[in-house]
This record gives sequence, C-alpha cells and structure tokens, in this order.
Amino acid sequence: MEKETNQTKRLGALLLLAGLGLAGTAGGCLHLNQQLHAGLLREEALTAQIHQLEEQLTQQQTALEQAQEETAFLREYSFVTPEGEAPSYTQLYPDFYAQPWTGEEITGGRVVCLTFDDGPSANTDRVLKVLEEQGIQATFFVVGKTGPEAQERMRAILAGGHTLAMHSWSHDYKKLYTSVEAFLEDFYQLYQWIYEVTGQYPLVFRFPGGSINAHSRGIYQELVAEMTRRGFVYFDWNASAQDATPKPLSPAVITENCLKGIGRDLVVILSHDSAARSTTVEALPSIIQGYREAGYTFAPLTPGVKPVILDYKRES
Repeated sequence: MEKETNQTKRLGALLLLAGLGLAGTAGGCLHLNQQLHAGLLREEALTAQIHQLEEQLTQQQTALEQAQEETAFLREYSFVTPEGEAPSYTQLYPDFYAQPWTGEEITGGRVVCLTFDDGPSANTDRVLKVLEEQGIQATFFVVGKTGPEAQERMRAILAGGHTLAMHSWSHDYKKLYTSVEAFLEDFYQLYQWIYEVTGQYPLVFRFPGGSINAHSRGIYQELVAEMTRRGFVYFDWNASAQDATPKPLSPAVITENCLKGIGRDLVVILSHDSAARSTTVEALPSIIQGYREAGYTFAPLTPGVKPVILDYKRES
C-alpha cells in the first residue's frame, strides 16, 4: 500500500511538472506572438513612412522639373543683355504683376477647359445659364467694355465660380503688336479695369490671335518673356469651335469641331462670346455631353493648370 502511495505521489509530481512546463511553453508562445505582432506593426508603420517619403520625393522632383523647364524657357526668351541690363519696358507699370496663386493644381486625369473669347456680350448671360444648369465652370477672356451691362456680366462670371481672364483692352492687333510697350499699356488698362469692376485682379490671359500670329511674329518672344516674368500665365488652345466666321456655323458643326479634342488628356477649347455667336451657345449642351460621355471632367483655367501653348519651334 505504501509503495502504491509513493508511486501515486511521483505520478502527481510528474503531472504537475508537465503542467508547469506546458504553461511555461504557452506563456513563451504568447510572448513570441506578441513580439511578432509588434514587429509586424512596426513594419507596417515603416512601410507607410517609406511610401509617404516616396510621394514627397516624387512631388519635389516634379516641382524641380517644372522649375527647370521655366528657367530654361525664360533663358531662351530672355532679352537681358550680356551686361545684365534689362529692357526699359520692364520698369513700366510696377503694379502690373500677378498675385501669387494659392489654389489647387490640376495634374492628372482627362480634363477639358471651355474658354470664351471677346466678351462680355449679350450671349454671356446665355452661356452662364447653360454652365450653371450643367454644373460646370469655364473661362472668359474678356476685352475692354465699360457699359453697365458689361460690368454686371463680369461680376456674374466670377460669382458663378468661373475664371475672368484678360484678352486685351482693344483687341486691335495693329495697335497691340506695335511694340512690347504698346502691348503692356493695353493689357495694363484691362488689368486695372477688371479690378475696378470686380475687386479681383486677373492671373490668366490669352493673346489675341494666339501667342504667335502674323502681327506679333516679330516680338512674340519678348511679349511671352515679359508677361511670364510678371507672373501671368497664358493659354492658347488645342481644340477650337472655329466659330470666328463671317457667317455663323451650325451648332452641329461647332459641336463636331470641339469634340475633335477628345483623346488628349488636357483639352482647352477656343470659342467666342461675342453677340454674333448664338449658335456657339446652342452647341454647348452637346459639347458638354460629348466630353462627359468620353470620361472628361470640366475645369476653369487657372495658374494651377498646365499651360497649353503653341509650338514655337515649329511655328518660327
């Protein structure tokens, strides 16, 4: 009997030791699991930090490339003498400089920008109504019109969230493109007039006839360099309504012309907002529908949009 009791005690002791061993093993496994989980969390945090740093590096590289492009552009079209003397027109209108742009940048996606030249006019009200109905913002390159209705339309453009931009005061090619000084005088007049009427200075402009044309060919490089130096951003176009015709085109033809831009990532459409362009207004809904069906979004032109400009090397 005593022998059986001792065996029972030893068996109990062994079971106790085994239990303690299992408990220790379980505790060790739990600790290892906790360490492994903590390690995974650290790895995830480091991976997220690496991705963030890579995004920041990409943004900085993009900004550097843009700065290098702008620097190269200004060097190419700079008219500073080898002695470092700038042309005298750089001293004109010391308050004719663009305000800093603090808005968003448009860097990707399929985007179309509707633009309307030569307004404001009686058609501006109709254009604004269509844009409001469609929930779209556009850009209006206006000229110097001083009547009360024109002033009210300029304010309405801004109130609708659209861009109010410069297209010259006179739209007189022979006057504008006589010299850089003449060009600056004309645009400065419009610049101040827009501010007087709306309380906002414009940041964007379009050259009448485009940045290079038969009238500006002799001085366009100086014009581009000087306006860029003053901080203004100009836009040409890569699609056109082709509506500046003696006889108005039909809405169907205007629509067809405008939709030729489909396929580009960024489309800037030239159209006109003069009183004679009623068929352009009539074409707007179908133009908008066509681009929407092609997967485009709409945006106004701002300094945050990559400029669409004519190919100088090809044109010169």
